[in-house]
Parts: sequence; structure tokens; C-alpha cells
Amino acid sequence: MLKISNPTKKPVLLIGIILSVLLPFLAMYFSLLVKKLGIGSETQFYISRFAIWISVLVLFLYSIKIEKQPLLIWGETEYSITAFAKAIFITFVKLFIAVYISSLLIMLLKINTGESAVLSKALALFKKNHFLLFFTCITAGITEELIFRGYLLPRLELVLKNKNLAIVLSSILFGFLHIGYGTLLNVIGPIVIGFVFAIQYDKYRNIKILMFCHFAWDLLLLMAKI
Repeated sequence: MLKISNPTKKPVLLIGIILSVLLPFLAMYFSLLVKKLGIGSETQFYISRFAIWISVLVLFLYSIKIEKQPLLIWGETEYSITAFAKAIFITFVKLFIAVYISSLLIMLLKINTGESAVLSKALALFKKNHFLLFFTCITAGITEELIFRGYLLPRLELVLKNKNLAIVLSSILFGFLHIGYGTLLNVIGPIVIGFVFAIQYDKYRNIKILMFCHFAWDLLLLMAKI
């Protein structure tokens, strides 16, 4: 486990952690600020996706210039093509099991998850524009993994000195990033998915595995809905 070698570095890490949560949140809902300008829904969607790419750039610059360390402080473990494919398969199996169990619990507890008007609006856009669907999925797969697993998770572990707590907290923060969708399900789902991805990142130490799984999961899920 990595340790904070310089005590003065802890406040810098805390600021970075705050930025890693605040920046994607602002990016996701930046379109609300431009909505009053009369910009169309599709353009708003593109703007919010580009904004989250900018969030990654800001975190990259912060880590290099302020923290004086790489964005990904966990070194990337290299795998053979076979091992890489196996890791993807195992991650998907864990995802399906976790989502299935959480869905059963939601039904057993009779939790009213409701319908997301925001998601319905997005699905209508994706149905007309498949490139936007692909761009959204690739953006989520790369940027959200870089921010919440690649950047946030190791730094939480450094600050909290507790791997399990860091995994849980990063997953909860990831879930609440999706609160703008307006339903409980759209928060619980990402928390569960984020929890699985955090465990897998800690296990494999390869962000590309998580990027691919995140992209493919979102793409399959959204294509099934449109």
C-alpha cells in the first residue's frame, strides 16, 4: 500500500479528492447553465460530455503540477491478451451477479425506484443519433474510470489508510454523480457498479480493463433500452 511520504502533501491530496468529485458533477450538469441560452438538447448533451473530458485534463494537470505525481499513482499492470480477456469476463460476471442481487433486494424491499424523465429524454436522443450514443458510452467508460477509479480511489486509500473504506466511499460518490437522473435506481445502480469496478481495479491494477467493461456495459444497457 502506498503511503504519504510528505505530511504537507495530505491537504493537497484532499483538495484533489474534492476536485475529482466536484469537477465531473459540474461537467455533467453544465448543460443546465446553457439551457437558458436556447441551445438544443442534443448540443447540450455534447457540451456536458466535452466538459467531463476537460475535468480529466484539469485533474491530470493538478496531479502533475501540484501533487507532483502521475494521475494514476497505482502502476499499470500489463497482461497478455488472454489474461486481459479473462479479466474482462470475470468483471462482467461479477457485475451481472451484483446487479441481479441488488435488483432482487430492491424488489423484496418494495422500493419505489420510479422512472427517470432525464434518462427517457436521453434515450430519445440516442435513438435518433447513434453516434451520440457511442460518444456518450466511450466518454463515460474512459473519463469516469480515470476520475473515480484511477484518480480518486488510490488517493482516498492514501488519506483514509483503509482500502475497504476507500472502495465503499468512492462507489457512493460515483453513485451520487448520477443523482441528476432523478430516481433512486439511478443512484443505487451506479453505486453497485462502482463498487464492483473499484474492487476489480484494486485487484487487477489496470485501468484499461475497467474502461472497456464500463464502455461495453453502458453500450449494451442503453442499446437494449432504445
